[in-house]
Amino acid sequence: MATASVKCPLVWLLLGLCVRLSETGNTRVSMGDDVLQPYAHGHGPSRPHRHVRDCQSVVHGNSTYESHPSSRDGGLPVAESTAFVSDVPRSSRMVYGHITTVRDPLRTVSVLEPGGPGGCGMKQRAPVEETAEAAGCLYAQNAGFFSTSTGRCLGNVVSDGRMVQDSGGLQNAQFGIRKDGTLVFGYLSQDDVLDQSNPFVQLVSGVVWLLRDGEVYINQSLEAECDETQETGTHCTLTHTGKLLPVSLQRL
Repeated sequence: MATASVKCPLVWLLLGLCVRLSETGNTRVSMGDDVLQPYAHGHGPSRPHRHVRDCQSVVHGNSTYESHPSSRDGGLPVAESTAFVSDVPRSSRMVYGHITTVRDPLRTVSVLEPGGPGGCGMKQRAPVEETAEAAGCLYAQNAGFFSTSTGRCLGNVVSDGRMVQDSGGLQNAQFGIRKDGTLVFGYLSQDDVLDQSNPFVQLVSGVVWLLRDGEVYINQSLEAECDETQETGTHCTLTHTGKLLPVSLQRL
């Protein structure tokens, strides 16, 4: 197969999901952006979804997530990405995006720290493009959140079997891959994250579980989540025009 590396250098999120191939070449890069800073005072809604948000941590039980077996097909190509354009109902907006299909995520998908191993500990900021190129990624997807004031990684981070940090049970949407290849989506207690009977080999935190069992799950997410995990907007999902605002957990 052709081994052209395609990277998505959107950098308003710090960590990256990387689909690896042993050798890559003929790098093709799309236009990059600067690291996003917090909204200026007065920009966007003045209050988050909840006027008082206590960001409760869940250490034991009381978690909501789904587990699904992943494909173990070792054939080629290891991944394929398709662009799409979709209408937003009852609006004049068009949504542009891409869907990446991975044959064997346990073998090929990695959560990367910014700039490489140790990037979270060093509070390093790096574009996804730069991190993905150094790791030899075939495809890269931005993922995870960081403090725009300090550069500190936020939420749970497990990278290639290495526990980088855990959030102590802070409730935000998660995407993870366990040692047996199981894909995990949803809200995890600290016990779930630290479980060593079938440990996570990749894990990253996002904001808002968009779809569950084919149904929109945004309102339920807003009741469960800590909105202090991201600081470049709020968890409000509807503007006064009824249009959806962007949220950012991507599912492979």
